[in-house]
Amino acid sequence: MKPQPPYHKGKSCVPPPVMFNGWKHHAGFLCFMIQTWAQRPEDRFPLLAAKLKMLGESLFDMYTGPLEPSEIANELIRILQAYNAYNRDDYFRWIDSSPQSFWQISISDGSDWTLRKNENPSEYYIHIHPSRYSKNSRRIKANQLRTALATLIMASMRDQQPDIALMNRVRNDFLGLSKVSGPQAKEIFVSINELSQMSGLKFHKTDQELK
Repeated sequence: MKPQPPYHKGKSCVPPPVMFNGWKHHAGFLCFMIQTWAQRPEDRFPLLAAKLKMLGESLFDMYTGPLEPSEIANELIRILQAYNAYNRDDYFRWIDSSPQSFWQISISDGSDWTLRKNENPSEYYIHIHPSRYSKNSRRIKANQLRTALATLIMASMRDQQPDIALMNRVRNDFLGLSKVSGPQAKEIFVSINELSQMSGLKFHKTDQELK
């Protein structure tokens, strides 16, 4: 059975009022996006490169557990309702009561989630992301992930294996990043292999150009 596409609007992979950036913080959502973009024509690639800017340039934590984005959001919403901290004003007062301007909450699979005010609240006023070093999460380097995603998807669009030449063309022409080689490139190829396996794209020996 073909999986149903997850909710996504702008940066969020769940409906308001929760802002949950699935590109940065949910591995399952990210894999669905890889599958979706890999089937698109190459002339759409610049749009993908623009979207990847939302990954930023710093370290962040990605959830790798079994729960769907909607399940995570719904669990946190139920907890907030029990705290009488779900409505916007109540939520802001609750966040403001923390000395750190955020709270951490554990959910059913043992993962910990950080809740903050969204910087641009609008309808998305509850900002969530995995807590640092939480169970079922991994610490990710933004530019390494951006490069791996872009290289993997471009290779799929072209029906070719990822290689160092394609990686550096993508970095230079679309991501505004300098060329890489040696250990740094090897790290990115490891990420490409992991992403291809997780998303079901079949690429093998992607580090062959570095041998």
